[in-house]
Amino acid sequence: MTVPAASNAPVAPAVSTRGIRRTLRLALPGLAGAALLAAPFGLDAFAVATLTLGLCHGLFAYGLDLSWGRAGLLSVGHAAFFGLGAYAVALAQEHHLPWTATVAAAVAAAVLIAVPVVRIGLAAPVPDAPLILLTIGVGLLLQRAATTLAPVTGGTNGLSVSGPDVVTSYYVTLGAVAAVVGACGVLLVRGRFGARLVAASRNPERAAQSGIDTTRVRTAAFAVSAAVAALAGALYAPVAGLVSPQVFGLGLSTSVLIWLALGGRESTVGPFAGAVAVTVGQQYLGSTWQGWYLLALAALFLLVVQVAPAGLTAAPRRWLAGPGPDVRLPSASRRAPYRTASESAGDRLPLAVTGIRKSFGPVEVLAGVDLTVEAGRCVCLIGPNGAGKSTFLNVVAGQLAPDAGTLRLFGADAAGLPVHRRVGLGVGRMFQIPSVVAELSPADNLRLARIEAPEPAEPPAEFRDLAEDELRPAGALPLADRRRLELAVVLASGPRLLLLDEPAAGLGPDDARRLTRELREVNRRTGCALLVVEHDMDIVRELADEVVVLAEGRVLARGPLDTVAADPAVRTAYLGAR
Repeated sequence: MTVPAASNAPVAPAVSTRGIRRTLRLALPGLAGAALLAAPFGLDAFAVATLTLGLCHGLFAYGLDLSWGRAGLLSVGHAAFFGLGAYAVALAQEHHLPWTATVAAAVAAAVLIAVPVVRIGLAAPVPDAPLILLTIGVGLLLQRAATTLAPVTGGTNGLSVSGPDVVTSYYVTLGAVAAVVGACGVLLVRGRFGARLVAASRNPERAAQSGIDTTRVRTAAFAVSAAVAALAGALYAPVAGLVSPQVFGLGLSTSVLIWLALGGRESTVGPFAGAVAVTVGQQYLGSTWQGWYLLALAALFLLVVQVAPAGLTAAPRRWLAGPGPDVRLPSASRRAPYRTASESAGDRLPLAVTGIRKSFGPVEVLAGVDLTVEAGRCVCLIGPNGAGKSTFLNVVAGQLAPDAGTLRLFGADAAGLPVHRRVGLGVGRMFQIPSVVAELSPADNLRLARIEAPEPAEPPAEFRDLAEDELRPAGALPLADRRRLELAVVLASGPRLLLLDEPAAGLGPDDARRLTRELREVNRRTGCALLVVEHDMDIVRELADEVVVLAEGRVLARGPLDTVAADPAVRTAYLGAR
């Protein structure tokens, strides 16, 4: 009779802890809102003004977080956008311009500047370096313009800006901050767009293979980030009382990076906590302690970077979230099912390429490849190192553009289509090194794939353990399980053509055989065509309906493995026979 009681004993604390977390998650926003609303009744005028300034800085940091924290795009010159909003308010007041129209124009200008800047950055292999240089350059250019156009901007002296009384200014700022953060939370951070943004910022390659237009998603996030920064500048101008060219400078751009790093990225509370704390410290201690305060702030920043790189609010946020990875996929409904123009072309070849050529400088890697893959068939692409196998797979997947030739997927001309559009046609891709969103749990990886899938499929029974794993990040899985997760993610989108680049690379013999059986079962059960690059002849023998030999960028032979292996030309080129 004592056994049930003993077995249930450990459960009560866990249930209690979950209940406490849930209660706090529900109660804390309301308590924080009530405290902010009541602040003017318990603080003196200077403290209220300081808190108002901290909210303006917090909104600026929140805007940067949409770029750096959410989209993974570091902008070191973000004050360029903040300054546009601040000067809009100052100019509207100084030159008797319509306030609403001027601020709207500044926000539009921030977006119009941000879009080409981020597009140039994303076109580079590593977007951070060009993005940093471009944002710094824009800020310095605007600072120079504000300094030299003295008749309009007041030059180095800047422009004075008057505002309402301290309490009114506080409530106006608080209301505007709540509205902007609420709108961004609904439209950008949560839902399907938020899920896309999580994937695009952490693994753009896998996100594209899940059907996400990563460039569009990250561009939109950066543009909204610039718009929020401009709105923060517009709120700041009447609170500060003076707008000078320094609002465009590197000093403010560096400060907002510190506020965000101290508070914590990828959160709502972090940017505001860091900005308000530093602003309060600056207002109360900066004038008296001067250099000592700056030294202490720099030491605190270095300590946080070393000890708590996710920011000071990260630990309590993780505790409130409960067990599981630090990064969670936002709840999102699946988009409406669709197929592109090839929907009714089920009887057409999954893949047909003719005369595909690809060169890197003077080296011609593909020299006119002709290849077809029929529905339900598994074609294994083999050949010596340097034959162009992986390059050909990248051309089919859309990661490389061919120099010449035609490429059709399910009857549709796909030579110029980006990766995510080919996924919409029914193409899935597995990589030589397993590509999953490492920070998300296996279950969230599968949810992401199904959110974007044109025709989602339930994970097969053999992957059920991964679909139910929500307590550890996918990056912590063993290599064999990460490979299985990648396969499950690809299958969740319901592909009709699956591209695989050495799927068993790095696996032991038992895991390789298990994966081979799973691939063959997928091919049998779903009718999905497979194009596999593989070196292991045992795997090729197990999988292949047809073997294609690639050598020196051309198709050398094709047919059953035994027939191909007996071909003298293949033995010479591939096996090294004389």
